[in-house]
Parts: sequence; structure tokens; C-alpha cells
Amino acid sequence: MNFINCIKRNTMKKQMLLLVMVPLFGFGNMNKEVASLMTISPEKDSLSFEYDIKRFSLGLKFGLPYMAVVGAQYTLPFIDNHFAPYFDYSQYSYEEYNKQAEFVFSEWGISYFIKEKGKGVYLSLSSSNLSYKVNFTNIALENGSTGSGNGEADLRTTNLRLGLKTGGALYFRIEMGYGFGNLPKAVTFKATDNSNPNHTELTSEDLPGINGISESGMLVGNIGFGFSF
Repeated sequence: MNFINCIKRNTMKKQMLLLVMVPLFGFGNMNKEVASLMTISPEKDSLSFEYDIKRFSLGLKFGLPYMAVVGAQYTLPFIDNHFAPYFDYSQYSYEEYNKQAEFVFSEWGISYFIKEKGKGVYLSLSSSNLSYKVNFTNIALENGSTGSGNGEADLRTTNLRLGLKTGGALYFRIEMGYGFGNLPKAVTFKATDNSNPNHTELTSEDLPGINGISESGMLVGNIGFGFSF
């Protein structure tokens, strides 16, 4: 009798196990669909990705043709976040024994980031002006006297650059390129005789030498850093 009872108990266990396994296998596809609905994807959607881009950058550049400029850049929130307009500005004054001079550099342009959005390798196209303003106090005149006067020359170029900008809140940048334009070599102005204001002469003085600048254009090269937010 014990042997028969043992067989019955084993048979009942197998039947219960079968009843449990059938719905698990029968509803396997449904379980997968439910699980997929309950799973939260770790990937960010396109909207949340937009907030990860640090659109506004403010920083300094050091190099040619200027010594130092302050610049601002903004990554546009359309066209897949690859275009970024920018503006650079610099001002430098100096004095010599017979003149007071000032350089003012300004540049408007737009950068295209090739692969990354708002960072990485980029190409830029810009228009810039390096303005030279000078006041002469004791310049030699043809009549043997000395005179005074002021003049201005604008060195306007269209610039092409290849650059690299890192990402993050603190960024670093490096650029190389060339500015195309017909640049003046001298500044022409009207000088007034210091001892006789009625006498004036049209006078021309050479521009001071600037590294990387020739009559046909200028080299552009700089390194910089700043903050993005």
C-alpha cells in the first residue's frame, strides 16, 4: 500500500507541474510584449538631447593678425545644431614720439561643425575689418616745417578657417586660415603746418608692420579658451 500511495503522490505532482508550465509557455509572447512596454528606454529623445547642447560660448583668442580678441558664439537651435554665428572684437592703442595710433578689429562670421553639434572640427566663413586710426603731431612736411594730421586705413578681408573646439563648460579652441583682400600698405591724410595753419599738404605714411599681413591678404591663426553654457 505504501508503494501504491507513493506512485499516486508522484503522479499528482507531475500533473500540478504541467498545469503551471502550460500558461507560462502559452502566453510567452504576451509576456514579452508586456515586458517591453514596462521597460524604460535609457536613450534620450531628441528634445532632451537639445538641452545637453551648450549653445552660448564666450571666450578669448590669441594669435594672428591680432594679439587678443574677445569673442561670442551661439549655436543655432535648428538645422540640426551644426551652425553657429559668432562675433570677435579687439582694440589696441599705442603711442610713439610723433603719433598716437589705435587698432580696432571686428569680425562677423558663421561656423559649421562637421560631425558633432556645437563642438569638434568646424569650418568658418567670416568678414573682418582691421581698422588703423592715427594722429600725427610732428610730421615732416615738404616745405621744411612740421605738421599735424590724422588718417585712417581699413584692412577688410573675407576669411576661411578650419578649427577645432572642445565641448564642456570650459572649452579650448584652435584655428588656422587665410583672409582674402586687397590691403593698403599706407595711410594717406591731409597734414596742416604747425606754424602756418593755412598751409596743408597731402601726406602718406606707411602702416606699421603686422605679422602675417601682405597686400593680398593675411594669415589667420589663433588659440583660445572660454566658457560655454
